[in-house]
Amino acid sequence: MDTILSGMKKIRKAKNITFNRLAEMTGISANYLSRMERGLANPSIGTIKKVTDALEIQYMALDGNRLAVIEQNLSKKVEVIRKGNHKMLMYPKSKTVNYLLTPDLKRKLEVILSHANPGESPPEELLSHEGEEFGFVMEGKLEVTIGDEVYVLEEGDSIYYSSEHPHRLESIGEVPCKSIWVITPPSF
Repeated sequence: MDTILSGMKKIRKAKNITFNRLAEMTGISANYLSRMERGLANPSIGTIKKVTDALEIQYMALDGNRLAVIEQNLSKKVEVIRKGNHKMLMYPKSKTVNYLLTPDLKRKLEVILSHANPGESPPEELLSHEGEEFGFVMEGKLEVTIGDEVYVLEEGDSIYYSSEHPHRLESIGEVPCKSIWVITPPSF
């Protein structure tokens, strides 16, 4: 339990959170929080969960027979891609323009902004790959074929599916389709 409490103290201090602020965030008294950190209180799992949630660290991981708090990486790298600097991606034999909104394809997911004109022919064959996909139609109409099923999505509609099912997308209707896609793991 001491390693759990010392880990929480380290993270609280690194984030410049006072006992009073942490008390406001958790509903636990500042006095009790101080006693927890000094090892003078025996908090319940529920109390520790409130504190770890407030500190934005993972709750607990079971490591053999001992519980240990797993710190989030406090030095996360932040990357901003400014408008006009997104990488453009295109599938072979397709006129659909895709912009990679994430920094690269080496992350756990890829986010793509897709612009497709109506009537552009998608590849005849359906694609499949490892992972999952989520799509959101911002403008226009999109026909999504997954296996033998066809789904027509309009502005404001979203879809989620396993990428292992053979699938393809086609812009239909009168206006270009603009959609956002989140794919994990990256597969472009």
